[in-house]
Amino acid sequence: MQLIRTSFNLRSDIPWNEVYRNCIYPWIASYKEPRTNKRLYDKLLRKLPLSIDFKVNANDKFEFAGDKLEYNSFTWDHSDYIGFTFTTRNAFTSRIWKTLIALKRTNLHVLCFVSQDCELGRDKLVPKIERPYIIDLLTHLQDGDGSIEIKEKAHILEPHEINKAKNALTGKLRNILPIVYLSCSERTHSLKPSILAENLFGIAHVFAEQDSSLKDRLAQEFKDKRFPQGGEIGICYADKPITIFNRHDAANWVKNPESLVQDIFLKILKTNLSLKFNFTWDDLLSAQEDYEKDLIEQERIKKINTLAEMRKEWLEAKQQSRDMSALVEKLMNDLDRVTKERDQYKDEHAKYDSLNRKYISCKDERDTWENLALKADKDREIAEDNLKLAKEELHEISTKSSALKQNLSLKKDKDARFLPLLQPIESEMYPNEYICQLIRVLKLAQANVPETKRSPKTRTKQFIEDILAANAEAMSIYSNYDQKKRELEKIAIQEGLQSRTGAKAMQPFNMEIITKGNNHGKIRFKDDSQERFLGTEASSGSDSVRGGKNEASDVTKALLW
Repeated sequence: MQLIRTSFNLRSDIPWNEVYRNCIYPWIASYKEPRTNKRLYDKLLRKLPLSIDFKVNANDKFEFAGDKLEYNSFTWDHSDYIGFTFTTRNAFTSRIWKTLIALKRTNLHVLCFVSQDCELGRDKLVPKIERPYIIDLLTHLQDGDGSIEIKEKAHILEPHEINKAKNALTGKLRNILPIVYLSCSERTHSLKPSILAENLFGIAHVFAEQDSSLKDRLAQEFKDKRFPQGGEIGICYADKPITIFNRHDAANWVKNPESLVQDIFLKILKTNLSLKFNFTWDDLLSAQEDYEKDLIEQERIKKINTLAEMRKEWLEAKQQSRDMSALVEKLMNDLDRVTKERDQYKDEHAKYDSLNRKYISCKDERDTWENLALKADKDREIAEDNLKLAKEELHEISTKSSALKQNLSLKKDKDARFLPLLQPIESEMYPNEYICQLIRVLKLAQANVPETKRSPKTRTKQFIEDILAANAEAMSIYSNYDQKKRELEKIAIQEGLQSRTGAKAMQPFNMEIITKGNNHGKIRFKDDSQERFLGTEASSGSDSVRGGKNEASDVTKALLW
């Protein structure tokens, strides 16, 4: 027995998962035992997920002890479809309740259809007709019913709304759901509009006259037609005559208003059974059947295409087999020909092996001579470098020899005289150290001799100039070491004495730099018997930042001369 059959529009942008999460799941969870207030379908709810990805799981079924929820979603003819079926059995009356919810998404709306059936089972009494709670949840997502909003309150018609009342009675409001029209008698309505609107929410619209003043104006509009008036109730469908009944059609309307609600339910249901909605469960099944037929057809076409491809591949394989047989035959002929040629050229192959061995031997010998030639070139380059160094040393020795000869000639001069100066006990740290130090002292003294305007030349300054002029050899030695000292200062400033270039620059002064203490470089003379350091050089840039100042250049200036 079908109890509820209704249809309305939802918003077109609603995802199916939102319908399930906000409507289907809360609706099943709302059923409770009246006495204990426990949920009836708690075991089934434990199996139901809180959210479903309908793109991944297009259809599924959840069942426990006769209670079952199943759904099926698909896309057909540029529209999305989904259908929910909730079936449950009453353990006491053996009645089977089945609720069907069908949804179709179009460009304008989501068409929603809800129906509820009941198999009587052992209990032959007609069940009470009630609006299922799922309709309340779905109407929260409504997109209206034509120009009428679906709401739990009645639409109260004021005296000036004659056009709205006329359109409601003639079905010109583009509505799908029926309109229950409550006319007003001189005192009141047959039933409270709020009670009727609450019970018919989602099943029908309730229009109620505010007072009886609309009666005369409607009489002018409906001169030859019957319309509800004086407390009568009318049920209005588009393109159908108005069903009118009054308080005398059923007993105890005032004392028992539920009988009136049930009577209206039955009249609406009777009409809905023959009414063609925009979308019904049968439309969903028809679309699903077409969709499945299309899938079968696609599968059939796919199999046909697969068979065609398999036949094509078989023909290609057959042709390849023929080509391979011809190729094998050709290769066998080539093999016979090559075998004969191999036998024919065995002697030539032996000659080739002999020549190849000779070639390898000659190649090895050539590589040996090339290696010897490369080694000879390297030895020649080394000899040329040594010769160049020897020439430089010879030139330096010749220069020194000339200076010594000049000095010797000066010593042999009868008029030459020498100052009686004694050398210190400590030996020189590098060659000609004392000569360089004395010449440096004389040059510093020469530059700092005081002069006056009256006596621009003094005996002291002339004496120093005569000594320097008489010791040309010592001046030459001093100039040579002064040049090397400047190179040492430059390297100490730019690279540091711990570099390879710094070590080479320290050789003429018989100096070295060692690591000691805080890993900084300590500068000293190699021949110094005492542990005396000329200064410190930082081992790295970061050490210099932390306080190890690079003093190598200052050391060379302060301690050499």
